[in-house]
Amino acid sequence: MPRLSKRHLWPALSFLALAGCVQPQTGGSTLNLPGAPPGNAVSFSDLPGWSSDNAAGALEAFVTGCKTITTMPPDQSLGGSGLAQSAGGQAGQWTSTCAAAQAIAPNDAAAARQFFETNFIPYAVSGQALITGYFEPEFPGSKNLAPGYTVPLYSKPADDTLASLPRSAIDAGALNRKTPVTAYLADPVDAFMLQIQGSGRILLANGRTLRVGFGGQNGQPYTPIGRILVQQGDLSADDVSYQSISSWLKAHPDQAKGIMEQNARYVFIKPLGYLPDNEGAPGSLGVPLTAGRSLAVDKSIIPLGTPIFVATTDPITQSPLDRLTIAQDTGGGIQGPDRADLFFGAGPDAETTAGSMRQPGQLFVLLPKPAAQ
Repeated sequence: MPRLSKRHLWPALSFLALAGCVQPQTGGSTLNLPGAPPGNAVSFSDLPGWSSDNAAGALEAFVTGCKTITTMPPDQSLGGSGLAQSAGGQAGQWTSTCAAAQAIAPNDAAAARQFFETNFIPYAVSGQALITGYFEPEFPGSKNLAPGYTVPLYSKPADDTLASLPRSAIDAGALNRKTPVTAYLADPVDAFMLQIQGSGRILLANGRTLRVGFGGQNGQPYTPIGRILVQQGDLSADDVSYQSISSWLKAHPDQAKGIMEQNARYVFIKPLGYLPDNEGAPGSLGVPLTAGRSLAVDKSIIPLGTPIFVATTDPITQSPLDRLTIAQDTGGGIQGPDRADLFFGAGPDAETTAGSMRQPGQLFVLLPKPAAQ
């Protein structure tokens, strides 16, 4: 990741059919991404809502990423393929662009917009994209086994054999006293959903918050249980969300364990130490995620650190949600050039929006201009 190998798993709801499409522009140089027709170079005026988005927010997230990228060896891979890889696939290719970004005064929206327009070329990724959302859930819990808090969130075992056990074996106690427990929750459904999101906030009895995040996974196949519930007729395809899945599992405790164990993938959770409340957990790039500006992508196609303009709609209000984001994370369900997952932060509002986010949209990848331009 480069630091973490897999951040979250929730966006595996991509099997659902979506209607509507934002048409890409035509003409110009192409961005060849595997799994999709070539995308085309466009102008910034072709990006829906570009002039009204507060680019200063995106610049802040970009600079946060730069602070890590510029400490990497110049040949450190950030991912990507084709033109995306050749333009920004190695840390050293971002040196001059990062230096220019760090010279911009914070909160200057006009200067931030000018920076991106001067230093990048936008490419419309051909075809309709599926945009999902994720967030940091908050659950009451305990750092130690305590009355009411008996469901463990395990750290990754040092023993490779134990670390590869399926969820059913772990649920049966195979890791009991064999690997550290990061925290205990009250409900197995909450523990499952926290693993799906990949990070969370444990609200302790003393009033403190324990920040936890991705600590590895068992390598077993990932099965989206939303799909299972739809196939069984328990949920309709247009009613699959974080909230509906969690509610169904809690309302059917006699079936919940069996449903969850059909997803053999288990995500190990580790403590993250102190993080400011307004910062997200570190993503795949190793920097704290920024609510509304950090995006999870398929790293094999788009390099981490790359600005990406997302044109989609808010799942609650259906109003346009057009904004510049930065590729700073990855996810198990994010595969292909037409998939992206937007981080919404923490708290009830983030949960409401991210849990329902499953919108059609268009992605525009911003690649650094060649040095000669």
